[in-house]
Amino acid sequence: MSSTDYTKLTVTNTSTETVEVFVTFAADNPNNQCCPTPAAVGDFPFLTEMTSLRGKFSLAAGKSQEFDPQGKCFSGNIGFYIEPKCPVEGANFHHGAQGTNIGEFTLNPNQPCYEAFDVSCVNGINCYMQMSVDQDDWYYGPDNTPITSIQNNALQQNSGNPGVYPVNCTDCVRLVGAAPCSSLPVGPAQTSRICNVQRSGRGGTLTITLLPDPTA
Repeated sequence: MSSTDYTKLTVTNTSTETVEVFVTFAADNPNNQCCPTPAAVGDFPFLTEMTSLRGKFSLAAGKSQEFDPQGKCFSGNIGFYIEPKCPVEGANFHHGAQGTNIGEFTLNPNQPCYEAFDVSCVNGINCYMQMSVDQDDWYYGPDNTPITSIQNNALQQNSGNPGVYPVNCTDCVRLVGAAPCSSLPVGPAQTSRICNVQRSGRGGTLTITLLPDPTA
């Protein structure tokens, strides 16, 4: 467990091959009172810069990479295999045949803002990922249900799955506006707002784990 008074992030690859990991960062926004100047690509030297808000790195099978934001607000998302996008014609599963899912997070925001994380399958799925924490003060949903681990299921099997936004369900319980990925189905959506995991605390580590493909 991290011994710092701020929260770190670790990415772990439990698949059987080296994968590319894509990290998208929130932009500076002085109007965002929770996270006006978040951590950026340049704060993590192991990243290859793709744009000012996105970097990537290769992660070998069975290995982990720690992100230590040194107390900064760290907000963004993690994706595996390819950059987040809608289905790619002719692609296999991991390279976007059913879109791409990402692990979203905001860590160490200014008080009293909450930390939060979720798995977003709004743009589909191309892998199975788990997000887990090593402290027990996290919760989700209208009943503040305690939780320490979430992971996505297959494309249309995430209704009732806490911490997960189903496909094309931009508002958790429904689609608002145009479908982000028009070639994919909508939902089924969550029946209550269980898509975000959050807490008021700080410290410990959020781990995003690429899981082996159960269908392979």
